[in-house]
Amino acid sequence: MTDTDAKQLRDNPALIAYFLNQALETDDLPTILKALREALRAQNVSAFSRATGLRRDRLYKTFDGDIDPDFGRILKVLEGLGVQLTVKERTVTRPKPPLPRLGRPPKTPKE
Repeated sequence: MTDTDAKQLRDNPALIAYFLNQALETDDLPTILKALREALRAQNVSAFSRATGLRRDRLYKTFDGDIDPDFGRILKVLEGLGVQLTVKERTVTRPKPPLPRLGRPPKTPKE
């Protein structure tokens, strides 16, 4: 994303939602965190920090990709960006491995 595109994310929840949905559809954590970081940095991070109650330095550290952020922090950031997370059925599913059988193994006949 270019700087011009990033400026469009400032205070634009509809565009932020579209941008983050594109990242979430990849199912790739680094891509999702990068999108969150870009949406966050397009805002005034100091004002965002005051509004959400999250420390500015922790926001930078959390979304720089060094650590996995906890889900509560992600939800607070999404709330501060004016968007919400929703769940929908996958359109493309990956094959699932067969489930293991539970219970005792079958008895073998004694000879």
